[in-house]
Amino acid sequence: MEAIVKLKPLTPIWTGDAGRKCRMIRETGIIGSLRWWYEALIRGLGGEACDPTKSKCNGQSRCGVCELFGCTGWARRFKLDVREVKKDFAPFFIVKPNSSKRASFLGYYDKSGQSWEKNGGLLGEYELRITAKDEAILNTIKFLLKLSCDWGIGSGTQRGFGISLIDNDLQLQKPDIRIEQLNNPSSNLPRMDQFFFYKIPIVNIEALDLIIKEICEELYITKKSPLSSFDFARYNYLPTAPWVRRAIRELFRDNDVLRHYLMGFISDGNTKPIHLSCWRHLIEKKDKEKNKTYYVCPKCRKKRVHDENMLKKTGSKIFVSHIYNKNAFKGNVEPEWEMKVWGWIPDLPSGIGETRQDVEEKLQENLKKEEFWLRCFGIEENPVDINGIKEVWDVDVEKLLTNGGEVL
Repeated sequence: MEAIVKLKPLTPIWTGDAGRKCRMIRETGIIGSLRWWYEALIRGLGGEACDPTKSKCNGQSRCGVCELFGCTGWARRFKLDVREVKKDFAPFFIVKPNSSKRASFLGYYDKSGQSWEKNGGLLGEYELRITAKDEAILNTIKFLLKLSCDWGIGSGTQRGFGISLIDNDLQLQKPDIRIEQLNNPSSNLPRMDQFFFYKIPIVNIEALDLIIKEICEELYITKKSPLSSFDFARYNYLPTAPWVRRAIRELFRDNDVLRHYLMGFISDGNTKPIHLSCWRHLIEKKDKEKNKTYYVCPKCRKKRVHDENMLKKTGSKIFVSHIYNKNAFKGNVEPEWEMKVWGWIPDLPSGIGETRQDVEEKLQENLKKEEFWLRCFGIEENPVDINGIKEVWDVDVEKLLTNGGEVL
């Protein structure tokens, strides 16, 4: 059995290759994204979904996710092929909002700057062909495509990538999901019942023009080559995600560990690993005799903290889309602009000093506040329809399955 899904990116899609470029939509990138969403659904239902980086699943014993997506000794239960109907490229930008310590690289960085107009991910139109042996599997994959295209498919979804339109009727039914109960549920892996989702309408066109002006003042094509102006008219999105992420990070500026845990970090340079016993950033020391570095905890004073008791990196748990025109593929229809903010907030260790409820309240309060959006873009007119914001916290997963993947 097979189905065709017509996919049209509203913000660029990124499925990078071994050289970190993106010249085509790679099936492995799409499948990896679908698996991530399926794992979150399974865990949100109380089922077993292994951590694929530490999985012990195999041909004889496997979790519900590996049953569908495959593992060592067990083949994936479906096939996915991509056909390019109309391939287009997004431009690469380096952006650095005024108070950001680090720049955001939106795509592949070519130091020469010669190919920047094609290094920012993929736009255009594509057909995904799904082949499966039975209708239930086919329906589950279509459901996952719907969910992931609505909120983020491929890589870089924390930086604005991956919002797409599915331009045909999928005729979805409630997915038939196999559940294996967990003995020791992990609070450190994505669970749909801990997710939140926001749709944020942009209605003030004059403010949108101010945002474009602000963006253009912070665009670069190489580290030393500013792009003082750019015509966004031919694109259906504005590369605004770094501004929104910066504003969200600022909400947690008084708690470095919490900020890094929620927004993601890699321990290099000034940011050191986190001691998992105390939830404090470690201090790097130098052993002059052995010419090696080691880490000390500033709270418990433990010396030479071992690797297994450190968090050296973690991905972002909060994701932000660019502003995009959701009517881009609807013919002669006036543009309607929006952005999305979503993510999952796990139960937080007591050593962090704030609770999951604290984080939820802070995000709820600020994302629906005019002052937040004025500060976010550094403009004097609010672009957001505050009363039109839609949100959901702690998703009812059974309801989500019944509603055909419609979160809001």
